[in-house]
Amino acid sequence: MDELAGRVSAIVLGILQDAGLPHIGCRCARCAAAFDHPEQAGRAACLALVDWRVEPAQVWLIDATPDVKGQLNDLRAALGPHPGRPARLRLPDGIFLTHGHMGHVGGLPQFGPEGLAAAGLALHASAALADVIRGSAIWRPMLAGIVWHRLVAGEPVSLAPSLSITPLAVPHRDEWGAGTFAFRIQGPSRSLLYVPDIDRWQEWPAARATVAAADVALVDATFFSVAELGGRPPVAHPLVPDTLDYFAADISKLVLIHLNHTNPALDDGSAERALVYASGATIARQGQVFPL
Repeated sequence: MDELAGRVSAIVLGILQDAGLPHIGCRCARCAAAFDHPEQAGRAACLALVDWRVEPAQVWLIDATPDVKGQLNDLRAALGPHPGRPARLRLPDGIFLTHGHMGHVGGLPQFGPEGLAAAGLALHASAALADVIRGSAIWRPMLAGIVWHRLVAGEPVSLAPSLSITPLAVPHRDEWGAGTFAFRIQGPSRSLLYVPDIDRWQEWPAARATVAAADVALVDATFFSVAELGGRPPVAHPLVPDTLDYFAADISKLVLIHLNHTNPALDDGSAERALVYASGATIARQGQVFPL
């Protein structure tokens, strides 16, 4: 990653819905192919922020997914060796949590004593989400290594000179009353909006203005159509065509992320993927880098 030296970047570490690709127990053609050919598998949506202006680079994750082992390994050049255990990677400088669903916190136990045995890991979350995690006995082995930092909607957190992250409250199904955050990242030159989960754009009054104010917006693209649900009740995510229509005025800023394993836009050559690109939007790629 020598080409990133001296820069601040956001790196896409996964583009899939919480359960990734292949999906557990699924034998659809897409998942069967991914089981049979691991190179076709995909990781749960996750974003890294890397400040390459310092040595060693500073690294932050947005969410701790069930795929966190591979995602940290993808950041090995930025993380470098642990100062006391050179055969291991250094801890990230912090993890920011969007919300409490499985694909966003399911990797946290990997930092506990059975895994990385982290000490002093900075975990940034809403007070309500922190209370939910701290209040569950199953999380206790991990908690000893955590340093909590409270996030408040609308209050920016300074990460480094000319680099900040601001949590934004968005509507999303909320079983624990802990809320959901999107994040706005402001870098030295560019800004990025990250909204992996939301119920409906119309329920977030600031949605259009917030996308318009960003240079690039990675947004929820879980489902393309209700046909993917197989007759189940509607799931709280906007459909891709609705998202493209809603943000037509800023369509070139949209980068779709958090795709479910059923989403045909994952398939090269599909009509649904062609529709996305014809609109002016794009689909995130694992490993994609956004200079900030």
